[in-house]
Amino acid sequence: MIETPNISEENETRASIYWWFATVFTKELDKQQLAAYTTGEGAQLLKQLADTAELSPAVKLVNNHLAKCMALQHPELELAADFCQQFLSDSKVGAPPYASIYLSSSKLMYQEPHEQMLALLVAQGLRVDPEFNEPADHLAIQLDYLGNLIMREDDNPQQQAEFIQQHLLSWLPQWLEALSKVSKGGFYQGFAELLVAYLRLELQHL
Repeated sequence: MIETPNISEENETRASIYWWFATVFTKELDKQQLAAYTTGEGAQLLKQLADTAELSPAVKLVNNHLAKCMALQHPELELAADFCQQFLSDSKVGAPPYASIYLSSSKLMYQEPHEQMLALLVAQGLRVDPEFNEPADHLAIQLDYLGNLIMREDDNPQQQAEFIQQHLLSWLPQWLEALSKVSKGGFYQGFAELLVAYLRLELQHL
């Protein structure tokens, strides 16, 4: 019989938060998902995160932009346009969420960070969903992997800390700077700042 790891409630919550972040950067939000950020689970989670002083400014940025969007007739279209401009454009006009672009000298996709993530996924018996046709070093895939790592390695915080340092915070500050130039301080800018602040807090406690 295969033993299942004894996952603490705290680590289940941490994994869920990383998976939540991953959904934000995977694709455009639909109406139902957007509603969750104003009256549903998303709104509740943002409120909980705002209780931490280091995370509060980023949550405020997200909520301020949400309030502006919800005043529009089709807020989901506004956010979809932002998503496309920021994440589906090249690095000259957007802020693509791929580690290779920020960590390789060529500034191109499918470089060493992609190969490293592929190896990590294989080692954990994971693979990229074929329907999510993106390189392995896409931010959403890295966050999804981290959530899985937490659930599988409940008693190995060092491995989690190393992943955060080597595969996320090694390039996310550069990505955040690129995003600040194209986002006009909106919804995704707030979420990016929230993610980086959350990761830095995590390192203090791991």
